[in-house]
Amino acid sequence: MNIIIVGLGKVGRNILRCLTDEERDVTVLDTNEDKVRSAVETYDVNGICGNGCIAEDLKEAGAATAGMIVAVTPSDEQNVLCCMIAKSLGAKYAVARVRDPAYSKQIDFMREKLGVDRLVNPERALAEEVGRILRFPSAEQVYSFGEGKAEIVEMTLPAGCALCGKKLSEVVSRDKKYSILIATVSRNGRTFVPKGDTILCEKDVVNVCGKHYDISDFLHSYGMLKRKGQYVMILGANKKTYYLAEQLEKNGFIVKIISPNREKCEQLKNTLGTTTLVCADFNDPEVLETEGIDDADAFAAVSDYDENNVMTSLYAKSKGVPKVITVTTNDRYEALFDCIDLEGIISPYHVVAQEISKYVRSIAVPEGSGILSLYKIADDEAEALEFAVHDNPEFAGKALKDISLKAGVLIAAVIRGKNLVVPNGGTVLEGSDLVILVTTQELVSSLDDVLR
Repeated sequence: MNIIIVGLGKVGRNILRCLTDEERDVTVLDTNEDKVRSAVETYDVNGICGNGCIAEDLKEAGAATAGMIVAVTPSDEQNVLCCMIAKSLGAKYAVARVRDPAYSKQIDFMREKLGVDRLVNPERALAEEVGRILRFPSAEQVYSFGEGKAEIVEMTLPAGCALCGKKLSEVVSRDKKYSILIATVSRNGRTFVPKGDTILCEKDVVNVCGKHYDISDFLHSYGMLKRKGQYVMILGANKKTYYLAEQLEKNGFIVKIISPNREKCEQLKNTLGTTTLVCADFNDPEVLETEGIDDADAFAAVSDYDENNVMTSLYAKSKGVPKVITVTTNDRYEALFDCIDLEGIISPYHVVAQEISKYVRSIAVPEGSGILSLYKIADDEAEALEFAVHDNPEFAGKALKDISLKAGVLIAAVIRGKNLVVPNGGTVLEGSDLVILVTTQELVSSLDDVLR
């Protein structure tokens, strides 16, 4: 599948690097000749110096046969227009960078009427990623399905974990208040779908499937997650701050934002609910101590200045804050970060690049396969598939115990309307269901590959 990237700013170059690392067929298009030349020389891709809003330039880039167009110029409007033109020329999928929150609220209209299949917003994507990290601090990965109705959380069982030494049947017994399913276990380089008599061990990497709140309750009951009400200190007042605070408020966190910019603090105060706003110099250790850094469960430095974020994060770590997140935007500092004792360094541009890469993988399935989306999990040793029952009559109306699945295949969850069902053998699939299936099969190109 040929992918056209329009715009070679920080977002575009990060997407380019991510896609070429996966050996995707990429063509870049930008009005800046130097940027195009640099991309072609560095990544060995096709390059066109032109305007993504000009049909002839898009034709030259191969839009008529492109599998996807990714428009990430600085202009929201140009990105949407570029996608519309590319789709009219024949591009199969269109992704636009849209930062204005007002535009983001009408994604359904843009998808149905304008042909934009997906909107990406680096600031919002960053906030969602940080929110996932803070909701599940021990998680290596969090995958979302069915528009957020189901999640798969991947994590390593630490030494002394209460899960270790227990049979799976004990862990997911029916008298528990939560409804989760452990879909895969990775142990000693081998990934497998566990059975009821599988005993969990220290250092196992497990993928837990269920609703967000059920997974939270499950992890908390085994001492792997704190209860809600955690106190998060955020430094900086900008779009990233707004999206992050909004996410954390919804998930029951106690949030405090510190920024020296009084005007931005007032703006955030008028748009956020329970968040506390403090107008003060967050570079002053005395301010941080007065505002309770010693009591913080997590600390996120998201100001517009990388240097401030790194220095205040180092201070937070020295004060023993359990989880420290440092946001950076300057790629030139990447090589230096390896020398800094900070683990939670994150870039909005890297996050959105990974989001695009996951989206490409999810749609890069053969037509007629019956698969809606596909994600690699468990360090690429397993796959999670999402499919609609009404598109696959061999599943409709059948109980799971009557469906002949190959070894290493598990139906992990059923999304039924607004509800998520963690299935058992007696669960009967309905025509409107979305199904999440996990498999350790080497290659799945259609649902036929998982049936006996």
